[in-house]
Amino acid sequence: MSATVPLHRLRDALEPWCAAEVSGALRVLDAPGGSVYLVDGLVAYAECPAIPGLDRLLTASGRIPAEAWRAALAAGRATNKVGAELVSAGLLTSAELESVVLLALHDAAYFLFDALAQVRFEPGAVHPLGTTCAVDLRTLGAEVDRRKQVLVEEWPDATIDTAAVVPVRRLRGQFVALTALQWEVVANADRRRSPVDLARLLGRDSFTLLLEVRRLARAGLVEPGRPGGSVAAESVATVRARAAAPVPVPVPAVAPEPFEVPPADGPLPRREATNGAGTPWELGCSEETLHRIIAGLAALR
Repeated sequence: MSATVPLHRLRDALEPWCAAEVSGALRVLDAPGGSVYLVDGLVAYAECPAIPGLDRLLTASGRIPAEAWRAALAAGRATNKVGAELVSAGLLTSAELESVVLLALHDAAYFLFDALAQVRFEPGAVHPLGTTCAVDLRTLGAEVDRRKQVLVEEWPDATIDTAAVVPVRRLRGQFVALTALQWEVVANADRRRSPVDLARLLGRDSFTLLLEVRRLARAGLVEPGRPGGSVAAESVATVRARAAAPVPVPVPAVAPEPFEVPPADGPLPRREATNGAGTPWELGCSEETLHRIIAGLAALR
């Protein structure tokens, strides 16, 4: 039996389930979708279709052949032991598997944690990969916040994350020093691919590509081209827009108490006024004076 939660930030929606130390999956119902898997209240895995998942991190990077991944998926999907199949086949060590799972988990959490979306919790749901690691929700949230701050410090304009990466036509100096990953970015930037598209192509996590593209922009080596252009870039832009949206706060529908202005020639309502110590105030004017004040205020309307 599943439970649907109304619009909420994903990290806030996870809190009660983590506090209850339950196991299951929190499904993101709004586009582009995604899931966060819990094991005894700890985050075991997270995925989002807009960014590279474990399969792309392993196959597109050349770490394991695509055929070997498909074979492990076919053998272990039914029993939720895909990760164990990769290790038993000698494709990865347990430490390597845990490392790449954490990479995919943190990458998906970065994109999803602050998005405003409707979610549904499915108790007992398990990812086909199996349980490889488990991270505390607070620790994961702190890492998401750290990554956001790192990106802002490198390049404050977030529009570059969803725009096509365009190498500049002319360099400022005669020599340029690039890391191996930066060279891959520049070599594969075709003026159409966004950083997320490049991450999927190269088998890299999206955060690392976003960071390197911002560093290249700061160095004056690339610039943002046209926005969007791919399903992945538009999905990331949608998630960003939801993350920036204010959280709706339900306001109870309480009818205000009716207020009636007493007639100018009728008796005034009586209510004992007190000071902060509870001692009644003594009125410094008569009732006739109060009637004149009310009449004067009415004449000013």
